[in-house]
This record gives sequence, C-alpha cells and structure tokens, in this order.
Amino acid sequence: MNTQTHVLLAAAILAKPGKPARNTAVIVGALVPDLAIYTLFIWSKIAGIPERRVWSELYYNPPWSDAVTVGNSAPLYILILLIGLLASKWYRPAILLAVFAIAALLHLAADLPVHVDDAHAHLWPLSDWRFRSPVSYWNPNHNGDIFTIVEAGIGIVLSIILWRRFHALWVRALLVLAIVAYLGPPLYFGLFAQL
Repeated sequence: MNTQTHVLLAAAILAKPGKPARNTAVIVGALVPDLAIYTLFIWSKIAGIPERRVWSELYYNPPWSDAVTVGNSAPLYILILLIGLLASKWYRPAILLAVFAIAALLHLAADLPVHVDDAHAHLWPLSDWRFRSPVSYWNPNHNGDIFTIVEAGIGIVLSIILWRRFHALWVRALLVLAIVAYLGPPLYFGLFAQL
C-alpha cells in the first residue's frame, strides 16, 4: 500500500485527540517500515541514478533489500511490542513503544495482501519466506490499476473518520494532503518513471 494509507489506517485505529505523544508514536510506527524505501529514493535522486535501475535492480539487492527486510520484520515489531508492554508496568510512557509497534504491525498486515514480486520477508530473521500475493498495490499486470482506485477509496474513508475525530486545522490540512497524495504516485510513475 501507499505510505499515506498506512498512516491513515494506523491513525484511524490508534490515534486519539489530545494525545500528541501517542499520535506521534502511531505516525512514526506507520512510517518506519517504508523508511528504507524513501531513503533509497532520495539517495538515488541525489546520485542521479535512473528510476528504472532503482526499482529493477537496487531495490532488490543489498544493502537496500536488507534494510527493507529489517524494516518489515514482524518478529522485530513483536519484540518491541512486548518490551513496551512489559516496561510500561514500571514506566508508563514505555507504552508508546507498544503503540509504535502496533502501528508498524498494522503496516505489515496491510502490505501482505498487495505485494507480488516486491513482497517483503515479514518473518525475518526467522525465515526469508515471502507471501507473493496475486494482487499488487501498484503493478497493473497484477490488478494494480484496480487496487489503486480501491486504495484511494479506503484512504478517503479513513480521512473522513479522522476528520470527524480531529478538529485542529493543521490535522485537517494534512488529511487533505493525504487525499491529494493518491494522485501523486500514479502521476509520477506514469509521467517520469520512464525517463
């Protein structure tokens, strides 16, 4: 799924008005699994590496594939969740670790049914096995064109839920940006990825 959908999903499930530390943990947890991918993208732009090489070669090879694997490790986030839950018995703010981990696990669960050739090894370091779904969130050869529309619909529904829950103008502005962002990847990859 697209990153903004992960953030919207985690926020709709976990975020609460008036809880800035909790909400930050939710957003960071939803973002962290994609951190290596964004780092690769930004680094490739700075280095002047062609888009085609980034997504056909670099993404699938170390060190980038290793960083993506670590960032998408369910056992890692389960460990963080357990540490957060145990530590919160003595130090209440440690519950934020658990919230962070739950948001990251939601990200992984949402990615599982929509990755084909770019499937993640969610069970690393216990296993390198990857579930290769018949549906891709982006690849039109695997219904990505259809899922893009479904995902935008999901994002709009999640945005409406959050709009009703949060009244701060800056939060609502971010929700509008999230909805607009559903146009970004199709436009970017449709227009510029071939260059």
